[in-house]
Amino acid sequence: MSDSDVLELNQLAYRYAAAVDACDVDAFLAVFHPDARVRTYHPDAEEPFGDIVGHEELASVPRTMREMFRRTAHQFTNHLVEVVGDSATGTLLCTARHLRLNADDAVLAIVIRYVDRYERRAGVWLISDRQIRFLWSERYPVVDSGL
Repeated sequence: MSDSDVLELNQLAYRYAAAVDACDVDAFLAVFHPDARVRTYHPDAEEPFGDIVGHEELASVPRTMREMFRRTAHQFTNHLVEVVGDSATGTLLCTARHLRLNADDAVLAIVIRYVDRYERRAGVWLISDRQIRFLWSERYPVVDSGL
């Protein structure tokens, strides 16, 4: 495992967060292989409540975020990766804050663990499989919603 591999995988994580927060479909798809799979789990669940595969289905994620929230902010910590050749696995903690669209001025904060598999194809690291494991959520009022 080289330092450059770790740096590239860290940057991949940050590009994912920026794409989700910007609701940018093209930037979002750019962090996933065309055949990537993403599964989403409620806290402590064994089976996912969401399972999408491929760019066509993945493109729905930023669009859905735009429809549900006025703004989001995904902040990552503890990105641990293990690289073996052109494959890697990793875990990543995230606190995702979601400013709701409705007038209740509430933020939904979700603590998430991403469990990832990465592949380097044609010299480029991208996500090939992601589990989005919700750990818990919090809701609190907003002091200034920007409206």
